Amino acid sequence: MIAIEEIERKLLALPLKDRVFLAESLLASVPGPDQAMTKEQEMAEVQRREKEIETGQVRALTDAEFWREVEADLE
Repeated sequence: MIAIEEIERKLLALPLKDRVFLAESLLASVPGPDQAMTKEQEMAEVQRREKEIETGQVRALTDAEFWREVEADLE
């Protein structure tokens, strides 16, 4: 099991009050649509995502897969 899955499993076992607190904290740490990322933050995000793909943590979607998922979400 990869580290993030283990963390998720442990966090989901916490009482609801603690999970809500953590969820709010995590959401507050993510820039909203009205908060533009700096160029440095954008590059760090690009590098993080590239590393996830290169290490096999995530699999890049083909264009067709991406649009199928978008269309499924709209239904």
